[in-house]
Amino acid sequence: MPLFKADLYTAKGEKKQVRREAASENDLIRDLMAEGATVLTVKEERARTLRFLGIFGKGKKKSLSLEEQHLFCTTLSSFMRSGLSLTEVLKLLQKQTRDKALKPIFTELRESVEGGRSLAASMTNLGVFRPSLVGMVESGEKSASLADILEKASELIQNEISLRRKIQSSLTYPILMLIVGLGVVAFLMSFVVPKLTQLVIESGAELPLITRMLIFISDAVRIGLLPFLVVVAGIAFYMHKKGKKIKLPMFKDVRDNIAFAMIFSQVGTLIRAGIPLVQALLLTAPLDPVPGRLQEVADHIRQGYRFSQGLEKEGSFPEEITTIVRVGESGGNLPEGLIRLGNNCWEYAQSSMQRWATLAEPMIILVMGFLVGFVVIAVLLPIFDLSSLAGQ
Repeated sequence: MPLFKADLYTAKGEKKQVRREAASENDLIRDLMAEGATVLTVKEERARTLRFLGIFGKGKKKSLSLEEQHLFCTTLSSFMRSGLSLTEVLKLLQKQTRDKALKPIFTELRESVEGGRSLAASMTNLGVFRPSLVGMVESGEKSASLADILEKASELIQNEISLRRKIQSSLTYPILMLIVGLGVVAFLMSFVVPKLTQLVIESGAELPLITRMLIFISDAVRIGLLPFLVVVAGIAFYMHKKGKKIKLPMFKDVRDNIAFAMIFSQVGTLIRAGIPLVQALLLTAPLDPVPGRLQEVADHIRQGYRFSQGLEKEGSFPEEITTIVRVGESGGNLPEGLIRLGNNCWEYAQSSMQRWATLAEPMIILVMGFLVGFVVIAVLLPIFDLSSLAGQ
C-alpha cells in the first residue's frame, strides 16, 4: 500500500507529523479521525527504494503489454456500457482477473478512484499505462464519454498489435539469417583467420590486400568491442532513465501519421458525442506529441476561423489533411469525416511500416551475403597462393 505523510493535531492538542500506510488518503483520514486527531494535510510519499534494483525491493512497476492494455480498455468499456459505475467495474475487474500481475494494478486503481482521484490520475500514478491511453481516458472523463473513448482506444491498440505481429512475422526469417551470418563471420574471425595468418606469414608469402583488410578489421573488432559495448550500454541506460527513444528519420512519416490518426479519431469521436469543436481539441491535446499545436488551432477557431483554416494557419498539418477537413466541413458531416481521416492515416502508417518490413528482408540478406563473401574470399586467396607456391 502507498505511504502517506500527515500533519495533524492529536486528541491532546499537540501538533504532530505521522507517516503511515493506507489504501487511500480518505482511508487514512478516517482512521486518524477515529483516533481523535484533527488532520491538517495528507501527502503521499514516494517509495525510497532504488528503482533499478527491482530484485531487492518493489522497484519500478513494469509497464503493461499492449495486449493487457487492450484487454483493460475492452473490458472497462463493455462493463460501463452495461450501466455499472466506474468503481463497480474496477471491483469486477479485480475479482475476475486471474493474472497475478494485473490483480494488484486493478486493486490500486479501485482504491485510488474510491479515494477521490480520477481514473486518468490514478493510471498516471501507477505508471504502467502508455501516456497516449491516459490522455484518451482523461479526455473521455472530461467529456463524459469515457465508454466511447475506451472503445476507440481499444480499436487503436488492436490495430497496433496487428501491425506489430505482421512486422514480426515478416522479419523473422531475415533476422534468423542475420544471426546465423554473424555467427559464421565471428567463427571465421576468431578461429580461421588467425591460424591462416600465422600459416601464411611462416611460409614467407605475401598476404593479399583483401586478407590484410580482413586482419585489420578483425584486430579492430577484437580491441574495440568491449569499449564499444560499454558505451552502447551507457547510452541505452541513460536514454531508458530519461525516457527517451531513438527516432529514425526514415520513420518520421510513420510517426506523424500515427499521431494524426489518434488526434482526428479522438476529435471526431468527441464531436459526435456532442462536445464543441474547441473543447474537443483541448481535450485531445494530451495525445498530440507536438505540445501546444492543438491549442493554437483552437485559438484560431475562437477568432472566427473554420477548422480547416485553423489547421492551415498553424502550419504543421499536411495540405491533404486540411483538404479532407475542408470537404467534411462543406458537407456538414465533420465528425464522420474526421474519423475516416484518422482511419486513413492509420492505414497509411500501417502500409508504410509493412513496406519497410518487406524491404528489410532482402537488404539484410544482401548485407550478410556481402560480409560472408568478403570473409570467404579473404580466407581462400592466401590458400590459393600457398597452393601455387607448393606446386612450384
